[in-house]
Amino acid sequence: MPGCGRIVYKYIKPGQRAIMEKLTFKQYMKSKEQLREALKLTPVRKAEYVMRKYCKLPVGESKEDKRYVALKPKHKLIVEWNYRDFDNPDLISICFEDVDGVNNGEEFSSFWSDERFKKWLLRNTREL
Repeated sequence: MPGCGRIVYKYIKPGQRAIMEKLTFKQYMKSKEQLREALKLTPVRKAEYVMRKYCKLPVGESKEDKRYVALKPKHKLIVEWNYRDFDNPDLISICFEDVDGVNNGEEFSSFWSDERFKKWLLRNTREL
């Protein structure tokens, strides 16, 4: 289908910047398959997210042990995912950058289900 290009990110090596370009449907499917193959080789992935609005995120091992982290727009979250299943990744850890009251690089876990955490990310953040 000419003229039916999608704007997507091509698979890139760690440390490289993503470049947006128009791809045909065939190129899009090929790049998606390359991404799936790369995730089979390295199932752990760190993703960076930037906050879009003011909110709080509960972190901790359990509801009794929870702690709320207050987040502002432009604060960064670094989430580590394990892709044993491509469509349903498992949350490994959460790190915060430049957030008051939290040390940079300190890792947290969430007692939320992976699905609930993904929905929270979709509502409150944008992936970099």
